[in-house]
Amino acid sequence: MCKHGVLVPTEASDPAIKKVCKPAMLGRIWQASRRGLTLDHTPSHHFACSQWQTGHRPTASYIVYRWLFFLSALSIGLTSFACQRLPPLYDGPKVELNYFKWFIYFTNWGYMLIVLQAALALAVVHKYRNQKTYCIPCDDEDIPLPRRQKTPFLCRLYWLVHNIATDLAFVITLVYWTLVHDPRMHEINALNILVHGCNSLAMLLELAVTAHPIQAMHALFGAGAGLMYGIFSAFYWAVGGTDRVGLPAIYPALDWNKPGSAFGFVALCAVVMMFAHAIATVLAILRMKLAAKLRPSGSHLDKFTLPTH
Repeated sequence: MCKHGVLVPTEASDPAIKKVCKPAMLGRIWQASRRGLTLDHTPSHHFACSQWQTGHRPTASYIVYRWLFFLSALSIGLTSFACQRLPPLYDGPKVELNYFKWFIYFTNWGYMLIVLQAALALAVVHKYRNQKTYCIPCDDEDIPLPRRQKTPFLCRLYWLVHNIATDLAFVITLVYWTLVHDPRMHEINALNILVHGCNSLAMLLELAVTAHPIQAMHALFGAGAGLMYGIFSAFYWAVGGTDRVGLPAIYPALDWNKPGSAFGFVALCAVVMMFAHAIATVLAILRMKLAAKLRPSGSHLDKFTLPTH
């Protein structure tokens, strides 16, 4: 018989073999998935430090980096909003430029997330910079889960937004230059390159500098954000929304007048988002391994390898 999800051997069974019931296996998979999706990481000051520093408090150079990154991202985002114009080769009916349509584009969703994660990172850095005491365990793996220090909400929110912003940046760059860019409609200038190319370079820089890990299961957050944009675009089309030149589709590949191709495009982006997160995860692991080799043995940052729960 099966008791508590485990087959109890009977007289007719071999006592040396114990088989696990399918419900127990599914339960373990579910628990592992839940742990993988959590936004807990101990100690939480990893979110406030650079991978390449020593000590538990953010260094002055890292604070300067965080300010420069935030101000640069914010400046590019504001410039992108303020410098909108119709495509240079546009020859359709005269339309009045609506600045608020800047918010309907996936590129700009991704860039707003880059600015938001930069702002949250800056807030985390100053939170731990101003903190007078730290509660840092010597070996977190030996501490029972209920006794571990809970990750602050600010760090959780930063980690979530950072994950999504990284995945979206990679996908936006790839999709724009392969499927969306049309030389007849899109001018290649400094601002276009900044928001469709340097967005990925910025998040690669973040992956190289920051110390917190990237967790594989968090790919679902980025994929979820992509699906959310697909739902938004469908709703926007359903209520009669148009792009900046009056066309019914925000992007030609996301034309809900052709629901089959639109669904396929959203699904493709979600899959590519998962691969983008896998690349980010590998890069973060390589960064941690490289830092562990370059730093003197015994440094507290040698523990920056895998996320803990």
